[in-house]
Amino acid sequence: MTDELHQGLDMLARALEIVGAGILVLGFVVASARCLSQSLRQGAVPAVEIYRKSLGRVVLIGLEILVAATIIKTITVDPTVDGMGILAIMVVIRTTLGWTMGLEMDGRWPWQRPRT
Repeated sequence: MTDELHQGLDMLARALEIVGAGILVLGFVVASARCLSQSLRQGAVPAVEIYRKSLGRVVLIGLEILVAATIIKTITVDPTVDGMGILAIMVVIRTTLGWTMGLEMDGRWPWQRPRT
């Protein structure tokens, strides 16, 4: 792999890491502000439910981007056994979080049919 391509992929992975972290932080701030605003209008109970769902979505999106950055970095920039192990652990964590957050947000596991 040429040095330019290697550096470009490294920069891409770093940019995705920054974007993923930014989404997590910005999403937390926006969801918190919306929750506060909505709690003043409708009360705390509906606001907290929407807040939990919003935070769940933000975490899932942020983790997707961070996993993409890790895949790029592991496969192209730092292809070591340790890197592959970290990638595998991140994918397991992301999958577990996705399933549990889906259960939390929708009240069912991803493989179950929606309630009618």
